[in-house]
Amino acid sequence: MVDRACRECRYISQELTCPNCKSTNLSDDFSGVVYIIDPERSAVAHLMGINKKGKYAIRVR
Repeated sequence: MVDRACRECRYISQELTCPNCKSTNLSDDFSGVVYIIDPERSAVAHLMGINKKGKYAIRVR
C-alpha cells in the first residue's frame, strides 16, 4: 500500500478516504513527516493546527 496525505488536514494514511476528516482529497506527493503524540502539549501541533495524535505531512502537493 502507498501512504497518502490528506490535502485538508495533512493526516497520512493508506486508506482512500482520510480517517481523520473523512475527505477524499488525498495526495501521494508530500514531504516531511511529523508524529504527534501529545497534541495538547506539543508546540508543533499547535503551529500546524493539529488536535489529534497521529502521523502528519509537513507539506502536501
